This record gives sequence, C-alpha cells and structure tokens, in this order.
Amino acid sequence: MFQSLGNWITHRWYLVIAGWLSLVITMAIVAPPLDDVITTGEFAFLPANFPSRVAEDLFAKAFPADTQRSAIVLVVRRVGENRELTDRDLQFVDDGVDSDDPDRDNELRELLLKIADKFGGLVGQPDDESAESGSTKESSTDAGETAAKGIDANVPQSSEKAAVPAKPAAPLAPLGLGNSQITAIRTYKDPKIGRLLRSEDQKATLVMVELTKDFMDAANKKIVRAVEELLSSRDFMKIVPLGLDISLSGNAVVGRDMLVTADASAKATELLTVVLVIFLLIAIYRAPLLAIIPLLTVFVSVELSLCLLRLLADYRFVVLFQEIKPYVTVLVYGAGVDYCLFLIARYKEELDAGVNYEDAIANSLGKVGAAITASAGTVICGIAMMIFAQFVKFHEAGIAISTGLIIVLIASLTFTPALLRAAGAWAFWPQMKRERPSSTTGWLPAASPLKAFTEALGVNRFWTRLADTILERPLTTLLVSIAAMTPFAIVGLLFFSHLSYGLLSDLPANSPSVLGTKAVQEHFPAGATGPVTVQLRNNNIDFSQRTGDSPGGIDAIKDLTLELRKHLADAQLADIRSVSHPFGGEEDLDSIKQVARRKITTDRSVKFYVSKEPGFDGHLTRLDITTTNDPFARDSIEQLSKVEHLIQQSLPAILKNGTTIYISGSTASIRDLKTVTDSDQIRIDVLVISGVFLILVILLRQPAICLYLVITVLFSYLATLGFTYAFFWAIEPDFAGLDWKVPMFLFTILIAVGEDYNIFLMTRIEEEQHEHGPVGGVVHALSRTGRIISSCGIIMAGTFASLMAGSLKGMTQLGFALAFGVLLDTFVVRTILVPAYLVMLHGGRFGRLGPWLGAKPSTDKFPAQATGNKSTSSAEIPSNSA
Repeated sequence: MFQSLGNWITHRWYLVIAGWLSLVITMAIVAPPLDDVITTGEFAFLPANFPSRVAEDLFAKAFPADTQRSAIVLVVRRVGENRELTDRDLQFVDDGVDSDDPDRDNELRELLLKIADKFGGLVGQPDDESAESGSTKESSTDAGETAAKGIDANVPQSSEKAAVPAKPAAPLAPLGLGNSQITAIRTYKDPKIGRLLRSEDQKATLVMVELTKDFMDAANKKIVRAVEELLSSRDFMKIVPLGLDISLSGNAVVGRDMLVTADASAKATELLTVVLVIFLLIAIYRAPLLAIIPLLTVFVSVELSLCLLRLLADYRFVVLFQEIKPYVTVLVYGAGVDYCLFLIARYKEELDAGVNYEDAIANSLGKVGAAITASAGTVICGIAMMIFAQFVKFHEAGIAISTGLIIVLIASLTFTPALLRAAGAWAFWPQMKRERPSSTTGWLPAASPLKAFTEALGVNRFWTRLADTILERPLTTLLVSIAAMTPFAIVGLLFFSHLSYGLLSDLPANSPSVLGTKAVQEHFPAGATGPVTVQLRNNNIDFSQRTGDSPGGIDAIKDLTLELRKHLADAQLADIRSVSHPFGGEEDLDSIKQVARRKITTDRSVKFYVSKEPGFDGHLTRLDITTTNDPFARDSIEQLSKVEHLIQQSLPAILKNGTTIYISGSTASIRDLKTVTDSDQIRIDVLVISGVFLILVILLRQPAICLYLVITVLFSYLATLGFTYAFFWAIEPDFAGLDWKVPMFLFTILIAVGEDYNIFLMTRIEEEQHEHGPVGGVVHALSRTGRIISSCGIIMAGTFASLMAGSLKGMTQLGFALAFGVLLDTFVVRTILVPAYLVMLHGGRFGRLGPWLGAKPSTDKFPAQATGNKSTSSAEIPSNSA
C-alpha cells in the first residue's frame, strides 16, 4: 500500500503539492476568524444539567430584564492609615449635578459618560428613579440589580452561558445612539445601590460601568481600553485630587486581560516552536532546504487543522476555546517533525545506498509508512479518549488535537515526500556532494555536525556503558532509579487534587484586573468579588405578598434572612440581601417608619427580588449573599456547602415543604467544575490506560510485559506531577496549586507519548533478540536506540517547553510538566526502568514466576562486545512520534 503510494507521489508530486496548497488557501478564505467562533469562559463548558448551570438558566428566565452581564469597576480610594475619602474626593467622583454642569470635564462620572457617548450612549429600560439621583442620562434595570451581582464580580454570576446561551433579555429602550453596550454608570449617589458602593472604612468607593456583553466578549476590549486611556491621560491626572488612587477592576477587565494574555501566549508559543524546530533541523542536517521541508509540512498541517476546526465550529459541529490554538500547534509541530525526520532519515539511507531520488522516495515511504502510521495511531487513540469527557473543554480538546495529528500524519506521508521529490538533489545542499553511504548513519546524516559533536562527547559510548551497567547490575540500577522518582511520585499522589480554579490566579501578577481586585479586597469583603445568588422556588408561596389570608412570602424570607444573620460569623457571611432586606445589613422593610417610603421601597424590592415572569408569578425569589472569604480559594467550595446546608436548616416552617433551592455564582460554578473534572479525570484515565494497553498487547503480544510498561508510564506521570508541583511551590510565594487543567492534559499526552516510546523500544528489542538472545537483545537494543530516543525526546520536550513562552500560568505549568515528563520518560523510564526489568525477567531472576510474566528462556551469555558488533537500521523499527 505505502509502496504504491510512494510510486504515485513520485510521478505526481506536483499535483500533491498543488493540492495541499490549494486546500490550505481555500480553507483559509472560507473559514471564519477564530475570535468569531470561539467560546469564552470556563464555566460555559460545564454540562447543561449541572446545578450551577441549571440555576443560571433559571435566573435568566426568571429575571430576563437583568441585562448586566459584565462590568468595569473603578476603585477610587485613599491609601494609608486614617485617610478617609474627603468631600472633594467624593465631588470629583460624582457631584450629583446633571450633564449640563459646566464642570462636567472635572467629574469622573461625566467623563465616563463621554466615553459611553462614543460607544452609542447608554442603553436600558427607562428608570423611574433617575430623578432622585440627579443623573438624568443614567438608566438601569430594577432596584438593587448590581448589588445582587456583587461589588466587583470578577466572574459573572448568572451570565456566563456562552456554550448554552441564556434566554435573550427583554427588549431595551435605547437611550443612546448606535449599538450601545453600556447600560449604566453607577456611583455612590445611585439611589438603589449607592450605599453598597462605599466601603465601611470610608477609604474607598466604587464606580461601576455596566455592560451588556459577557465578561470575555471581545467587544468589551475597546471600552476597557478607552477607560484605561482616560485614567492614564495627562489631562485627567491633572484634575485628580492629590493622593487619590484609582485602580481598574471588574469582570470585564478580567475577561479582557484573559483574552489579551491568551492571545499573546499563543503567538509567543508558536514563534518559539518555529524557531526551535528550525534550529534543531539545521543543527541536525546542516541543510536549509531539508530543514524547511518538515517545517513547511507542519506549518501547512497546523493551518489546515485550525481552518477546518474554525469551519466546523461555525457550523456548531465543534466548540473551540481560547487555548486550543497553542495546544494544537505544539502537538502537531512536535509529532509532525518526528514523522518527517523519520521519513527523511530513511530517504537519506536509500540515497546513501545508491538508489536514485525517485526510487528512494518510493522505497522509503514503502518501508516506513506503516511504522509511522502505527506510531501516530497510538498517540491519536490515547488523546482521542478525551472525547468521552463530560466537561466540554476536555471533550473538544480531544477532537481538535486528534484532528491536527491525523492531518499532520497524512501530510507527512504525502506532502513531505512530494516536497523531497521536488527538491531532488538540492534538498541536501550544500552537503549533498559529500554524503557517502554509511552503515552507522542511522538517524543522523554522516556529515552532521551534531553527530560529530555527540561522538566527541562520547554519547555513543555512554549508551554502551549504560547497557553494560544494566546487564551487570539490573536490580541496583532499577532500585536507584525508582528511589529517585518515588519522593516526587508521593508528592504527586498527595497533592493530586490540590488545584487552582481561579481565573485571576492564571493571570500575571501585574495585570490590571489582578491589581484592581487586590485594591477592592482591601476595603470590601473578599466575597464581594464573587457573591452567591440563591433562588427559592415554591409554587404554594407568593413571595411578593405579606402574611395575610394566604401564606405570604416576604415575611417568610424575613424570618429566613434573620436566621441566617445569626450565623454570619460561623458561616463566614458578610451580608445578606433579600426581598425583606433589599439593602443588606440590619435594616429591613419594617424598619422604614415613613409609610409612603416603605411602600415605594417594598414595591421596588419586590420588583427586583421576586420574579413575575410567566410561569413564575411570584413563586420564585432570590437572595444575594456576600461571603468573607475569597470565592476562588480552595476552601470556598466547602464553605458554600455549609451555607447551602444552613439555608436548608433555616427555612421557616411555611417553606419546608415544596421549596427548591438553586445556587449560582462563581463558587457554585467552581464546585461543579471540580465535580465534573474529577469525574472526567477518573474516566479518561481508565480509558486511556485501557486503550493504550490494548494497543500494546495487539502490537507486542505480551500482556504481562505490556502491563509493566503501563505501570512505568503511570509512575513517570506521578513523579512528573509531583516534581511540577514542588517546582512551582518553590518559586511562587503565593502558589495556590497547579491549574486545574494540568493533570488531565498531562496524563493524556504523557501516557500516549510514553507508550509510543515503549513501542519503539520493545519492537527493537524483539528484533535484536532473534540474533542476540533474550537478554543480549535487550541490552543491544538499548545501546542502538538510546541516541534515537534521546534525540526525538529532546525535540518533543522542546516543543512542549514553548508553552512556557506565554504568561498564562496554566499554560506555563503545563509546558513545564510536559517537557519534564518527556525528558524523564526518555532518559529514565525508557532507558533504565524498562531495560533493567527485562534483563532481570529474561535472565531468570523471577524464578517460576518468570514464564507467567513473559520471560523467554535465557540460554545466551551476553558477550562484552555485543553492543558494538552489529548495526541495525533505525528505519526497520517503528519510530516514536514523541
């Protein structure tokens, strides 16, 4: 099959090249931009039937007029002890005079309104209380809406539904021009939530710019940038009162920082990957064209893969996320370069043997095509197991990465040989005239400076000495290696679930949103950055009525709120707002003595806290709870469970029967994220191990040995995870744990690549055992393949390390872990743990148990010179796809 394919490509090479280039150009034209089809956020990838998603969907239906989906928050404060905001500071923020004020250019709110004018003005439903605030241009939704979402919600509460969009909000009455995205600009003078925007220490106040777009929507970037430019402008700095500090925060700023950082990380990763590959190829072959051919192959494969994925996402066949581009790029480059080098190595051997260029291409493809396909199939099958994950991001990553690997495999078997045929003798320029047949060239060309350098360092002698050491002291070598890895494996086991789920923890410490959030938390409860929204639904209770002839919900909610307030300290609660306590604190509706004001306040509170939408009709109400702890901290999940239990226990008798509780918010979403990813980790681990074990058994036909190979890879994974944890714990003072995505991607990729190395080594061992005996074959195979494994492992580790070029901590941690894991697999597992065990097994060290473990009768005496008396072509055994 592959021989026939090689013959066809040799004679139709121009059609193959034209076909690939035409396909890439066409796909690039028809595929939409990545930003247009990407799904943003983390919680948007949760399954739709998980509690937090159900609660968010219910909220969208019950309160469709709540149009705020994100916010830019300006933190205005005085820094230092006993430095409260002055009257002049507050006047600078908002003097309460309408937009006709001649001093509007000296007021922060009015300057923000000017920015809103540039983006179409304010948009929202008419506000019947606007006159009370003196803000004639400002409009909003019902009373207390921002308070319910929290002062500085860095993760949207009821709005992050990119994967399953929420029910569209009710039609809005545009108060500005064009496609406005700003619904309101709120300050401490806002009649609804103004009191919540002042800190208790009187040192800080917040200004909120409410937006209609989700927190990671690219459309927010221009507005955030406009606000940043205002704050940094010289004219603005001249009017800021001396000693006043203004920081930028809010979930819209977090989303912007995430998008910008992820994009910059992807570009840095891709650039470093390309530079690294070019360097390695030129160092190996010292031939520019020969370096360009693999590079062009993987470049075309990456572009075609991403175009295809974008097109599929446009038709809703796949869901793409922000980090998918660097993941696909790194894996396709790493695997693709190995496939190309393997083919080129065989092609050069054919030329060295005197075969002409046309026949050399056909012969090399015919001899290594099956090996490359089997090698790639192992990695593809392992990574494809992520398709069975519930978490959409893992599921889609399995599809996207596998698609890229399939495309680069096809390109390596067609596009690469076509390019080699087109280049002809020029492929090896300027070394082509000096190439001579050599029985020991193998993976590196005879004239390669890298080969000469490694020989000068005694690399070949190193592998021979290692083989002799393993032969003489296999048990000692095995135990020393295990002992060195065991402490890190224990750390990996102990801290396996010690993960970070916070968006802010993934950003660089100097990001505006990170600095702004710290400023907020210095003056407001930590939980203000991610409040908890509790919805209570009872079809027998009308939450808009007081107790009378029929059961009234307002009084029941008052009893519940008062009971919860008794546990503020032990439940780590900072405040509770509800239909009976719309402004939080001790003040409730009954504490308002003026009858008319109480009536107005009650109507507004009911309008906001109780749903009157069809299907609800007053039978659903909401409570907004602010906690005292960071919603992204690990113990926030346990604390939320305690609050949920407390609410259930505190329900008044009238609400005990028929009440369903729904909880949403950043912590609730994190709890579901942990639940689904923990479940997926177990499921995918089992599937990957089972799938890879099955492939090993089919290829090697030695179940007991295959089981040991799987165990070595698992051990290597745990050691890698532990070393990665220890490394980042040592260099980061505020280390909160590894990013939650690291264990899943690390396990899947490392197991797949590691077992690919196993196939490479074991196939060579089986080949050598025919001539050198069971024990001699193991040692001889190690000495012959050590350089090949190490070279390919270094290339793959280098491409993985390029993930560290970006500034997203999650990608940096994953890049480090993958690079370290591949090197550990290359230089310890595949070169020590496996050969040492096999020497002991085939040498009869396990006694009667040996045959059951796959031992072959050992009748050979391994000669001292055996490692050097035969050369076996690397093209005769499967390549690793590292």
